[in-house]
Amino acid sequence: MKRMHLFEFMDLKWYPDFLRKPQTNILQVIMTRTSAFDYAIPYIDNVVEKTNANRVVDLCSGASGPWLRLVNKLECANVQIILTDKYPNFEMFKIIKKQTNGKIDFIEHPIDALEVPENITGIRTIFTGFHHFRPTEVKKLLNDAQDKNQALCIFDYVPNKTLTMVLFPVTFIISLLQFYFLSFLVRPLSLTQVLFTNIIPLVPIVSAWDGFVSALRKYDADELKEIVNSLASPNYKWEVGTDTHLSKAAPLTYLMGFPNPDEKEI
Repeated sequence: MKRMHLFEFMDLKWYPDFLRKPQTNILQVIMTRTSAFDYAIPYIDNVVEKTNANRVVDLCSGASGPWLRLVNKLECANVQIILTDKYPNFEMFKIIKKQTNGKIDFIEHPIDALEVPENITGIRTIFTGFHHFRPTEVKKLLNDAQDKNQALCIFDYVPNKTLTMVLFPVTFIISLLQFYFLSFLVRPLSLTQVLFTNIIPLVPIVSAWDGFVSALRKYDADELKEIVNSLASPNYKWEVGTDTHLSKAAPLTYLMGFPNPDEKEI
């Protein structure tokens, strides 16, 4: 089944912060309390080694994604992580920076992943956020990294879309309950979070819908290969694949791009 680009609340400009921030806070809890993205570490280490980079610029960070868990797992200890987002959760960014003594930092203004300024350099990463972009936007995002000679690492777990559609009622309820109960693990736990998650459960309902749509929007390895094949350049190398260590049903799909060390400009 081909990807479907239905609407997500998180993509809407008018979607209010009093719902967006609790939603990203819970996503951060999910991503830091599971080992799902631990399997991305060897791929990032490999790109760090190939590029000699000392900084990672995370795009579409939400409330920091999995980086609080991953930052100390990187082999290269002197790599700094910079969080960015089009709709940044600055309150959580500040907390994460303090918890990691600045090893995870952030840019203090919104950054659109499709328009990364030239002065922001480093290995670009996106965890679970790539599905927000349509194919034309994906090409623009990848082209920008290639043209600016910046490495890029993208990771997501891609489920079977047909099965996702068939099991929608079940997965929707499970996701709704997951967001409801995991909200109690968010720290600090604000009144707004409790009000719109546990008393008036708008955040779990919206999050369950966005989660369902996200699964249908995700790019599998074949779709990514088709896109990067149209961007071929002798000075830049693309790698696309899947990692099934955690799950064969929903494998970790990765896309990595970096300046090709085997090709030198004349």
